[in-house]
Amino acid sequence: MPAVPKNKRSKSKRDMKRNSFKLKVLSIVECPRCHSKKIAHRICTSCGYYDNVEIIKMKEKGKEKVKETAKANKSKSASIRKSGAEATPQGKQSSAVK
Repeated sequence: MPAVPKNKRSKSKRDMKRNSFKLKVLSIVECPRCHSKKIAHRICTSCGYYDNVEIIKMKEKGKEKVKETAKANKSKSASIRKSGAEATPQGKQSSAVK
């Protein structure tokens, strides 16, 4: 048997519940560093700064700034993996020496 409400929900309670499902207007402000438009209390997508601190490092490409690519991050992690693979664990060396 499906769940059935025990009592009728009043119009007031129904409307109070619906009130929380509305869309909210985002406040758009000007970035103090690069003067482009950004959402308030968020990192600027143009320069990568928030509260005069660089959060995202950006590369300059011509006149526009571009985020560092994922390929650069992948190549760094690949070089770390290679260097880790060359080193042998301590447990294996000690068993071979004994």
